Amino acid sequence: MQTASRATPYLAVLSAVIAAPCMPVPHASADYSSDVTAPLVVAATANDDVQPKIVAGPSDSHYISYLTGAGYDVALARLDRNGKSAWKTPTIVIDRALSSTVDYGCASDGVNAYVAYATTAGALQCTAVSPAGAILWTTVTSAAAGNVPAQVTVASDGYVWVAAIEGSGTRVQRLDPATGAASFATPVQLAETGASQFIADIEPSENGAVIVSCVRYTTFTGPKILRAHRVEPTGTRPWAANGVSVFTTGSLQFGNFPSFISDGAGGAYFAWYTTGPLQSYVQRVSPTGALLYGVNGVAVTATATGAERTDPSMMLGADGRLYVTFTRHTPNSSIYGIYAQCFAKGVAQWGSDGAVVEPLGGTYSRGWGRMLRVGNGVAVSYNDAPSAVQDNLKCAMLDAGGAVADRFDIALNAGSKYRYVAADAVDGGSVLVWQGGSTGASDVWAARVNEDGTLGPPPAGVFGDLNGDGVVSAPDIAIMLSQWGGPGSADLVPNGVVDAQDIAALLSAWTS
Repeated sequence: MQTASRATPYLAVLSAVIAAPCMPVPHASADYSSDVTAPLVVAATANDDVQPKIVAGPSDSHYISYLTGAGYDVALARLDRNGKSAWKTPTIVIDRALSSTVDYGCASDGVNAYVAYATTAGALQCTAVSPAGAILWTTVTSAAAGNVPAQVTVASDGYVWVAAIEGSGTRVQRLDPATGAASFATPVQLAETGASQFIADIEPSENGAVIVSCVRYTTFTGPKILRAHRVEPTGTRPWAANGVSVFTTGSLQFGNFPSFISDGAGGAYFAWYTTGPLQSYVQRVSPTGALLYGVNGVAVTATATGAERTDPSMMLGADGRLYVTFTRHTPNSSIYGIYAQCFAKGVAQWGSDGAVVEPLGGTYSRGWGRMLRVGNGVAVSYNDAPSAVQDNLKCAMLDAGGAVADRFDIALNAGSKYRYVAADAVDGGSVLVWQGGSTGASDVWAARVNEDGTLGPPPAGVFGDLNGDGVVSAPDIAIMLSQWGGPGSADLVPNGVVDAQDIAALLSAWTS
């Protein structure tokens, strides 16, 4: 009876539209913009919309999280492959009443999104959100940690891991993706007597384990280094009790908590920059905790003098090589450039100074370089700022030797642009998200760079193929009915709502 009552309205709709004459139906207009003066607006409220993060969702969609509202609520949006909103409104993961922000985490298993954050009362929580925008569960991982940073990832076995600062250390918990139930009665503590270890990032390893990086220091003004820990699904930690030192010489800049990436083989790649001098380095740590690039890693350039090299961003290429971009600045000047380096087994491939992405030149600022995947190659997006009130987002595609093969603009609309984050797209492109604005509150924006270096939606697939399997069939009908009455990827006749017109359009494109 319950199944029949749900199906009856849908059958009535189908009968009505099948009986109606089929009219020519235009394809849905895409939301990712090809106009560099008008990138896609993800969030633009009267309050600040800040600190965006992006992770891959199902069917080449992307989840975008951000902080919004007077109390920096945690919000989540989902965009389909064309940039169209999959939900009528963003999901408010939690309504908060905070006066300042700290970092938070967002991850995905390719289906659901998982967001880790601090509450107004100072509890640390993780929330699972479905592709339809429904909150599936929320688990408190710490009752009174305070307004502190948190990170989250999904391990190779599908379990969700949350890490957050507590006291002078970091605590780690493992959650069941279906229920949110905690695996450990007492969270794993990453702590060291006489020193602080604060979460920087957490990423999956092999066999359901994770790697956690922490910024470690003994005094507030003392040197700050990175320590890496491996935590097994059982809660055991097979590496050194206080973690593996990713580097030992030099110090991170105060307030810098670098992210890292998995190496695809159970280990991890790290990139960071030190002070005195300002120089960027990379390191690879094996699944057993061995340092593969020496005790201090490998510098992105052969010399550390004469220039500052900061803010490294890295990615693992389709060819298995590590690509890193960084900002180069001549000290005490307004001369900036964007450079890149390629490493094969820890050996620099693009010369002693790296490849020139944007040459050194006098300008207000250049920075926020981020590696992007473009087809089987790589590209670098970066901020080129001619003044304090205008940032231009640009992109350079690099060939195998590091030469710029093509250069184009991504966003030239008025105002500031910063906190760039990127995620791969299924078709070989990338989606880039940032915050900024020209007046008043900060907003969240997005752009899609396709495999061929063009901006906007990806090349058209099969019209009506909502699940991306190449045919229009029953699963596409199911997706359309799940979005009925609201906006979404099934709005084939673009009027802002999924309705009978869209059913007619889908049936006219039926292939199996």
